[in-house]
Amino acid sequence: MGSGEATHCYSTGAVSGNDYVGGLVGSGAATHCYSTGAVSGASSVGGLIGSGSATACIWDIETSGLLGSDGGVGLNTSEMKDLYMLGLNGFANDPNWILDAGRDYPRLAWEGTPGQIIPEAGVDWMQRDGTAGGAHRIDTADQLILLGKASVLWDRYFVLGADIDLDPNLLGRQVFAQAVIPAFKGVFDGNDHTISHLTINGGGYLGLFGTLNWGAKVRNLRIVDVNITGSGDYIGGLAGDNGDSIANCCSNGLVSGTGRYVGGLVGRNREEASVADCYSTGAVSGGSYVGGLVGSNSGSIATSYSRALVSGDGHVAGLVGYHWYGRITASYSSGSVSGGGSPVGGLVGSGSGRNVSSSFWDIQTSGQATSAGGTGKTTAQMQTAKTFLDAGWDFMGEMANGPEDIWWILEGKDYPHLWWELIPEN
Repeated sequence: MGSGEATHCYSTGAVSGNDYVGGLVGSGAATHCYSTGAVSGASSVGGLIGSGSATACIWDIETSGLLGSDGGVGLNTSEMKDLYMLGLNGFANDPNWILDAGRDYPRLAWEGTPGQIIPEAGVDWMQRDGTAGGAHRIDTADQLILLGKASVLWDRYFVLGADIDLDPNLLGRQVFAQAVIPAFKGVFDGNDHTISHLTINGGGYLGLFGTLNWGAKVRNLRIVDVNITGSGDYIGGLAGDNGDSIANCCSNGLVSGTGRYVGGLVGRNREEASVADCYSTGAVSGGSYVGGLVGSNSGSIATSYSRALVSGDGHVAGLVGYHWYGRITASYSSGSVSGGGSPVGGLVGSGSGRNVSSSFWDIQTSGQATSAGGTGKTTAQMQTAKTFLDAGWDFMGEMANGPEDIWWILEGKDYPHLWWELIPEN
């Protein structure tokens, strides 16, 4: 299928082409579908979809030869024939599908092949109901990886119960070819825990989360030592595309892409979406719309910062590569910024300086004297509390700017930090 929308269908044939090539859909959308055929192409190539979106769809990563897709969940051949895994991906209790478990892929009921309707699948470590009052607890890497393969769970509530190491050199881990959780609209509370060594080499919509849809809330989560490389658009350490709320989160490591919308934390922050009390460090590189924290912003960014080194071809900046309709308040950047083209800015690369308030960048460490928004300061000024207090920033130990105690600073030694970061004893 070249483009459009597919529902309740499957494809088993080999597919090849140049651009927008998928096992089922080249460009478009799919619902309750799967594919198994070999897929090859030059750009925008996916095991299921070359470019588009999918709901309750899967593809065979072994027979297709592809680990990534612009939509859907990649399963191995045995999982594609497994009642449990199919039940976790929207095929349960659907009279359109039957399965001869372990022997065949799902078949449409009208084909008359042997099999049974696929039952609902339970998850033994999910002891609660997955609602606001009973969030599912994730304690291990295996549980987190299973969540990424279980699309029927992507609208539920989760809380981390421990730090998780995704180092691909450890037993049972992997270099991911798409986001760990491709699309999410539930609540994910990191509970102040850390997910480390996430490694992805894929196309677009990359990060721990590919897309955070409307309704998604991610908070209190640290992503450290990431290594993400993408050949498509929308790439971030935490999320490729944010459609709702991210708060009290950070990303550290290497984030790179050849396309558009690349950010240390988030690739794109959509209209009405928000990023608050967050930061990024490490190095970020991309094609265009590249920012240390967010690649492109049409929503709200508040009380956040980036110290990442940033480079790109155009629309590049220390905090946000491209900013137009949204708001940036009480935020800063201090990392080196470089661009092969233009525009390039200290805090904001391009767009409109309107709705950028009480925000700063370091003109010395960034190497940039201008910005499409914000105010440039020297390193000494950026490490002086008065610079920020005069702009209304709420620091610990003062009440003139409010009681929330959002920031603290080791004056003359460092830049401001957020309230939830550890304050050194000495």
